Amino acid sequence: MKKLIIVLVVIVVMAGFITRSSAQVTINPTAGAELVQVLTITNSTPLYFGRICITAGTAGTVIMGTNGVRTPGTGTTVIINTGITPRTVAQFDLTGSTDVVYTISIPSPIVVTTTSGTGVKSMNIDALKVKVGNASEVDAAGATGTFVSGASSFLMSGTLNIVATQAIGIYAGTYPVTVDFQ
Repeated sequence: MKKLIIVLVVIVVMAGFITRSSAQVTINPTAGAELVQVLTITNSTPLYFGRICITAGTAGTVIMGTNGVRTPGTGTTVIINTGITPRTVAQFDLTGSTDVVYTISIPSPIVVTTTSGTGVKSMNIDALKVKVGNASEVDAAGATGTFVSGASSFLMSGTLNIVATQAIGIYAGTYPVTVDFQ
């Protein structure tokens, strides 16, 4: 009898190992997407330092804040407040989806050139600053903003660098401004 019980226990245990186990589990994960409005950007006001008088043979800088105030930096530059085109900070107007964060990318330096005069015919604009909405002025590198009611804007300014052998003339140039959704 003892042998029979042992044989029966072994058979039951073996049957437990042989029996197919159904361990199927089903889950229903979620999927989705967020559609955002296409980003648009316009340059409603150009960056223009206005009329500047320089002493021949002297290098200098003109610093313009995002508030439009120009300040002579190093050297002996004299700022003249009249001219054909007044001084302006660059203004960029954007549209996009509400509450979406964006980053601003503007390579530095910006190079402006002239075709007139003799001497160096290009100037660099560096130390770029950005002011998004009512926020404080910050370095342009890595600046961010947020769309409020589907719109946003930012101002951009910098420092104009004048070399001692700078050619007299009207300088102009273009530069890329990239705005990316986050």
